[in-house]
Amino acid sequence: MKNILFIILMPFIFIACGGGGSEATSSETTKSTTSDISNSSNVTPVTIKDSLRGEWMYINDGTIVYIDENFVYPITEQSSTLISIVKDSKTYHLMRSGIDSTNVNGNLYEEGTVVSKSIARAIGRNIKKSQNKIGNINVILKHLTDAKNKKEQNINTAGQFSFSNVKSGKYVLKATTDTNLSVETKVDVKGEEISLGSFKLVGDDGYNFKTEFVIDNSDSGYFYGNLTTYTGKLKIKNIGTKLGTGLNYTFKTDSGYVANLTNEIILGTVDVNQSIDIPFSISFNVLDKVTETVSLDIIIKDVNNNEWIDTVFFHVYQTPMNVYVKSKQANVNGYIVAPGNELTKINASNATLTVPYRAGKVYYLVLSNPDVQNETPYSIGIDVPTLAFDTFQETGAHEPNNIESEATTIRPDESIVSYLHVGDIDYYKIDMSTSADVGLYSPPQIPFR
Repeated sequence: MKNILFIILMPFIFIACGGGGSEATSSETTKSTTSDISNSSNVTPVTIKDSLRGEWMYINDGTIVYIDENFVYPITEQSSTLISIVKDSKTYHLMRSGIDSTNVNGNLYEEGTVVSKSIARAIGRNIKKSQNKIGNINVILKHLTDAKNKKEQNINTAGQFSFSNVKSGKYVLKATTDTNLSVETKVDVKGEEISLGSFKLVGDDGYNFKTEFVIDNSDSGYFYGNLTTYTGKLKIKNIGTKLGTGLNYTFKTDSGYVANLTNEIILGTVDVNQSIDIPFSISFNVLDKVTETVSLDIIIKDVNNNEWIDTVFFHVYQTPMNVYVKSKQANVNGYIVAPGNELTKINASNATLTVPYRAGKVYYLVLSNPDVQNETPYSIGIDVPTLAFDTFQETGAHEPNNIESEATTIRPDESIVSYLHVGDIDYYKIDMSTSADVGLYSPPQIPFR
């Protein structure tokens, strides 16, 4: 049987609801807009600094816009991560959707090459290395819509590739060898560091599959080592031109931090443009450290025992920390911003959002309001309840806090009350460099494994 290529991509899609009634979730589908570019407006595009190119997000509603030479609204640069524009007589604040310094890595292989020790263990045999067959590999990472946003490198054997200082966004990854093997697929880049997994290099007649993990019940996209069972599915779609025949799938890990891992046995052929879902569940043991990255290997075989492999990664945290947000007259809108620009959406009048405690780190909480009808007092509590509004009348409380450098500091076990006025943006820094209750957030002294 001819070579077949499975391309395994694992972007996590998380769904979580905040407490207290209103939804507060990082899984809310981000909106995109074409109203801010020149081909949909009579406004002349503005001159854009190279440092501002990339994806930006309206803080008030999560709309994503890509800023390049086609952007039509004059920009006021508040900081390297915050801009404002005036649109339809309203002031809007936009923050970077991601960062411009992501480290990206992945693995290229073909039959007979080494992929990784963990994958070899998962398969139960060694994979011999064959450098001469692969030859020189040209690897290109190119943004889907911005031709100027491109990274390229050459490696002379199958194995690891890496790019540094990559802007967050959607890209095409293409790798080609001088022996006419190749792989090409779309990938998402986000966070401080991301592993794209393994990619099999094949000839032009290969099949092409794209796979993603969907997690149903994680808190704002995070996992915790507290024996909580997370459920989801591995979705495999045939985006090639031929049947994927008699497929079977195996999930394996050698991590002692995995308490339980199960998946349904699903067998069969996947037709062109169709997909198959493999339900699974996973839970994690109590951690003896603040965080741990757990790898999960996926092995796919077809009816002729051709094999494709990938690895996905769960970033597991020891201790959840609750952020309580409550408002008096209208929903407040904004985000909790974790290191690497990981975002947790806030759109609520009464919500509990759960994020990991990370010793020595800083989160930002940012709220924005372009509309006079959404002015409201609000309160924020970090692992303690919010405060009452009964006697509050200080509309200028904690001002100015319009940019990160002016952010009001809140520590665990503290709460504040403030006011969100029209055209306002409020920044808060959640400082975990010290804790009011050190014992609560310290790794437990427990025997492990």
